[in-house]
Amino acid sequence: MKNNYFTLKKQSVNKWFSNNYSVSDWKFWFKLSFVIILFAVLLMSYLKPIIDSSIYVKQINDILNNPETNIKTVEELITFAEGKNYDWLIITKVNGENVFNIISTINFTVIGEAKTLHANYQPFEEIWFRTSFFTLLSNILVLVWMTTSFIKPKSEGEKGLISTNGAILTATFITITFLIYQLSLRPTVIATSLGNGESLLQAIFPSVTSVIENEVFHTFGPIAFVLYVILGMNHDSKENISTKFLHKNWMQGIITLISYGVYAILRGLLKESGGTAPTSMYAYPYFFLQITTPAKDGLLGIPGVAWFFMFVVIIAGIYIGFSTLYRYLIIKRIDKMNK
Repeated sequence: MKNNYFTLKKQSVNKWFSNNYSVSDWKFWFKLSFVIILFAVLLMSYLKPIIDSSIYVKQINDILNNPETNIKTVEELITFAEGKNYDWLIITKVNGENVFNIISTINFTVIGEAKTLHANYQPFEEIWFRTSFFTLLSNILVLVWMTTSFIKPKSEGEKGLISTNGAILTATFITITFLIYQLSLRPTVIATSLGNGESLLQAIFPSVTSVIENEVFHTFGPIAFVLYVILGMNHDSKENISTKFLHKNWMQGIITLISYGVYAILRGLLKESGGTAPTSMYAYPYFFLQITTPAKDGLLGIPGVAWFFMFVVIIAGIYIGFSTLYRYLIIKRIDKMNK
């Protein structure tokens, strides 16, 4: 029975492949490698923080259980850890001053008659934190798009997510991820690291895994996807990509971006009400979403709400500009193919 099942499965896969691809078809190999690489890096980006949190909790509990340290409170733990280069100790700005805090995914309880402090973490809190980033959400969308296109290549440009409209939406979202990181977040992260005393090399290449994540999510993945949408995928007819189509696309894209902003800000307000510093990325994933941050704690002395409105205009402009550009380039390609 098992052999029959696997034989049928193999026959189904062979039939699917022969109906959609050939061994020499570059699209098959491009999509397959793209999906595998992006899925692996996304999986790593979720699993690594959970593994790191387990290590951090063990480090903290070893310190707390060491009778020589005699630590009874979180404040004493922070004082002990200052200057010892622990990854679970971060710096946040409060009332214009740098303050040491333990990352908010680690919680503390008091156990036993001796009232011993004990560290723990919630894996789902880490997952919720990671999923607050537009970077991850846009890359997940790209992965779903490319996987769907890989499975149903003949539906490209026709309907659903892999229609021309869905392709332009997805391509413009990942372009926003690319541009905001390259022009704003990367320089900010480097400047912050240098301000914390790290070398230029450490600021640019903090670790192997972070470099892999950053470059796949923010550089190589976006560029490869946009090039495929413009130069590789099958598109609808030119007549169906009208100006009316573009206006509808703008509305869908901007509503989606506003929805993300509302979600991220509400999540940040909830985290802030629970004691997380408003300047911490564990509250708001990006500095321009920190709407409660006063000028003295804000980047370049600008209040968070001002950054928010500036980036609303910037991101809306990027969406409208690049979606228009991609439609224009797609129409040019259709015209060239029809000659």
